[in-house]
Amino acid sequence: MLNPFFSVVIPSYNQGKYLKKALDSVFKQTYNNFEVILIDNNSTDNTKKIIKAFKKKIIYKKIKNLGVIAKSRNKGISISRGKWVAFLDSDDYWEKNKLKNIYKKIKKNNFDVICHDEWIVNTEGKKNNLWTYGPYEKNFYKKLLIYGNRNSTSASVVKKNFLKHHKIEFNESKSLVTAEDYDFFLKIAQKKGVFYYLNKPLGFHLMHDLSYSSKKDLHLKSIKNVIKKHVYKVQKFDSSKKLLEKKILDIIKIRNLFVEFKNINLDKKSIKSLITFIVYKPILIILTLKMLFLKFLRTFFTLIFK
Repeated sequence: MLNPFFSVVIPSYNQGKYLKKALDSVFKQTYNNFEVILIDNNSTDNTKKIIKAFKKKIIYKKIKNLGVIAKSRNKGISISRGKWVAFLDSDDYWEKNKLKNIYKKIKKNNFDVICHDEWIVNTEGKKNNLWTYGPYEKNFYKKLLIYGNRNSTSASVVKKNFLKHHKIEFNESKSLVTAEDYDFFLKIAQKKGVFYYLNKPLGFHLMHDLSYSSKKDLHLKSIKNVIKKHVYKVQKFDSSKKLLEKKILDIIKIRNLFVEFKNINLDKKSIKSLITFIVYKPILIILTLKMLFLKFLRTFFTLIFK
């Protein structure tokens, strides 16, 4: 039997409530040369029953990842047979033409990572927002480290040979939980991986109370740990490591302040911080505004021409 073109790796833990929708979205793909690998973190709900209801073959592995989703993703990658690995969290789902769209891009171009846009939905399936990713630029590792992650795991497909050749996997440290994907894409960029951003919303990212992405404080702490790791142990473009770390953390603060401003959620402390940045670090304010404006433009044009 020939190896599949795509290996769809789905980590799951007690997500029976959402898992069927995720699996349905994969098996209804209009491009069907793929395998499905489900890595179950010892679920105690109806996960196994849901999997058995699918007559189509699912490679099912049960492990204990101790709360580290990176272990599940790495296990899926290690047993995958596809040329490309497509990640899908068990509470997210895809448009039916996702793999077909990505396959067309792969056959005509030489990329190492492809990432598409995503609708942000609630538990009723209502679209609350559109997240756009990218862009890919020169010195991409540097840009990714300074200005933040530009990928979503459930929206990304990665060339397996690139991961194998460079010995890249998800970091399984508990200190990076919820931001292990940021570290993963940084490592690919650091090895000169070529990213392509497909400005089409081909997936749905579910926001709910149990999702890791909803735990903002934990996520911010993990992001800071990723930054510290790369600033002090990986990057070689800036010898002033403390200043570089401070610059990156300042950009994060400014970006978060603008989000609060947009949501009319600024308290007195936040207003004071924003004024301080405007007075003492106007260049960082300008750079952050430019980045946010470009993101707005990408979202606007994606909505107009989707």
